[in-house]
Amino acid sequence: MIAFHLRTACFLLLALVPSICAAAQDDDQVVRLTLHPAAEAKPALKYQLLPPFADRIKENAAVYYGKVTAEQIPFFSNKELLEKFEKLRSAPLDELRKGDVVQLPRTVRYHLERAARCEYCDWQLPLREEPFYEILLPDLQQTREFARLLATQARIQIARGQFDDAIKSLQSGFAIGQHAAAGETIINGLVGIAVSAVMCEQVTQFIQQPDAPNLYWALTMLQRPWVDMRRALEAEMNALVFTFPELRDVEKAQHSPDEWRQILVRFWQKIFSLAAPNQPGAATAPEAVTALCLRGFPGAKARLIGQGMPQDKVDAMPVAQVVLIDTMRTFEELRDDLCKWFYIPDSEGAAGLSTAEAKLRAAATEGREVLPVASMLLPAIGAVRARITRMDQQIAELRVIEALRIHAAGHEGQLPKQLSDVTAVTVPLDPATNKPFEYRVEGDTAHLQGSELSGRRSNYEIKMARP
Repeated sequence: MIAFHLRTACFLLLALVPSICAAAQDDDQVVRLTLHPAAEAKPALKYQLLPPFADRIKENAAVYYGKVTAEQIPFFSNKELLEKFEKLRSAPLDELRKGDVVQLPRTVRYHLERAARCEYCDWQLPLREEPFYEILLPDLQQTREFARLLATQARIQIARGQFDDAIKSLQSGFAIGQHAAAGETIINGLVGIAVSAVMCEQVTQFIQQPDAPNLYWALTMLQRPWVDMRRALEAEMNALVFTFPELRDVEKAQHSPDEWRQILVRFWQKIFSLAAPNQPGAATAPEAVTALCLRGFPGAKARLIGQGMPQDKVDAMPVAQVVLIDTMRTFEELRDDLCKWFYIPDSEGAAGLSTAEAKLRAAATEGREVLPVASMLLPAIGAVRARITRMDQQIAELRVIEALRIHAAGHEGQLPKQLSDVTAVTVPLDPATNKPFEYRVEGDTAHLQGSELSGRRSNYEIKMARP
């Protein structure tokens, strides 16, 4: 398993999550569903998509995830077998109903189910002990493979009508999503979302089966937001000083001009290696850094004085210290202006977030940043928010679909003409807009659409099976 640095992994996942989610739910492609009427379960909370409270254990799930591959090295080393198992995840259900298919080893199932029942997951990330951007996440990356294995197992069980067993597999998969997202980094949250999207794909298969129980309340029980990245964002907001602790006291520290120059050169070289690892090193040569600072020094000095720092104090500072103080102040201002919108729902804060992102992009090009640290390192908050909201939207869409099955069970198998006709249960709103989903009926087909997120929107065509 390749161990990515945290910063590299974050860039990769931000690029990959849209395709991962699209694979799980063909955004912008029509998803055609044929449903069968199904009343809500009795008792209503009979089915759950996370292990029930009574079954949970006060242990750390990360310990059991670590045991999965350690105790089944032959299985995880067999590339041909793993590829064969992976192909089953998208195989037609009719194919999975015939004959014997590859099964997960008993030990793998045991440890994944045991991990799923754990009440917490502590990845023990060395946040304050190692440079933040250099933290390795090999164990987190493995959770994606575990989720794919469980999704395949669930699909086989769904195909064979083993619904109770399938729900148990789905519980373990959704628990992996929650556990993956429990770490204090944005990459944890993105992996958790990717894992959960894979499980939602199999829920979509589950609810189309003729005798499948209704999962409306099971889906409703899932927390909102499904992935909470507030703690991860706090860690990201402090990532710079975690990586460069000497910058905590940049305004009070005492160094000679040459020492300040060396600190600045090391700082910029490290930043550049993290954000642009494949770029030529000429831009980070000491003489190039010195020239960059000299060009930006007048503006940095003026900003510090304009912010209230006494001119005589600024005049007495070495050039490199002035540039570093200005860089940190600018970084913190741009960081907070961007990150504050993370705490506002998409339906309320989209315009403000867009303005903050534009301000960040302009900071480097218009000379606001002498060293464009914020432009190079701050996470793409808008993209992260969209991933979180899309996951909640996908769960809400599944709830709407299950509400349609409940309605049909009480109305001779008929789809409602409009969502407001569904009265047996509450029809969820679109989390992206806090307004009803788009819904219309043409003939015997219902069309359900979610609002657009990051240029994508879900699109369902739904029919009820004929008796």
